[in-house]
Amino acid sequence: MAIAGQPGAPTREATSRSLTIDGARLHYHEAGTGPDVLLCIHGGAPGASGWGNFGTNLAGLSQHARVLVVDLPGYGGSDPIELRGGKYAPYADVFARMLGELGIERATVVGLATGGAVAMAMALRHPEVVDRLVLVSSAGGVPLFSPTPSEGQRAIRSYYAGSGPSREKMRDYLRLMMHDPALVTDELVEERYAESVAGGEGRRAGAESAGVPAEPLWQQLGEIAVPTLILWGTENRVQGFDNALYLLRQIPDAELHLFKRTGLWVPYERGPEFERQLLAFLDRTSAAREPA
Repeated sequence: MAIAGQPGAPTREATSRSLTIDGARLHYHEAGTGPDVLLCIHGGAPGASGWGNFGTNLAGLSQHARVLVVDLPGYGGSDPIELRGGKYAPYADVFARMLGELGIERATVVGLATGGAVAMAMALRHPEVVDRLVLVSSAGGVPLFSPTPSEGQRAIRSYYAGSGPSREKMRDYLRLMMHDPALVTDELVEERYAESVAGGEGRRAGAESAGVPAEPLWQQLGEIAVPTLILWGTENRVQGFDNALYLLRQIPDAELHLFKRTGLWVPYERGPEFERQLLAFLDRTSAAREPA
């Protein structure tokens, strides 16, 4: 399987796209073709971006579907927007508008962490555009036995506080986010740190650091009407896997896969297995819809 950086794999520059919604630039990466459309929404931690969270998966996934990897407003190459009424609904509205602008009727929405909560908000607010959900280490649920806030959430919220962002803080956060410390390379630390300070600290603070209240999506999970795949790492120190159990219990048509020795960043830590699970889910749910 080709991966980002290998000859012939989609590159960051070649896949870069943008459009304007309500006067704000929305940046995304696009690769692949086919009837299935995947809209991948990244997490909201400092230094996060669409390419940063899903870039290593674009080559594998785009062999089977049209893949759109977006930058949340205020992250990566996307302009910030005003977050009115919560941190998830405004993002959900923007991405529903994006699909319409691109002429896409329905998409499978793949959300990581904050992106998972945005995906659920899309399914609740704009069910006509959401075909399926893939929730990875998703926010928006309820921790059944993990402490609140978690160790990782405290690190996210303190990143821009005090002495401000630093490579040391970023390294510490990445070590919290992933189970295997060998994955926290100097190159990755530098990439995430540079992204976290690009455009000024305030622009990169995002909803987690800015204190924008989160909508209580957990109260509406029973209204999600599409097939949902939940993927989680058992060593997730940001969103404990008890959140996954809650989502599984509340979402009517859901299935769960847990990865041992894996933290929050399942698409990076378990890239090939993540892609296989996602593609198999698409195949199963597509087959279930075919007439006998």
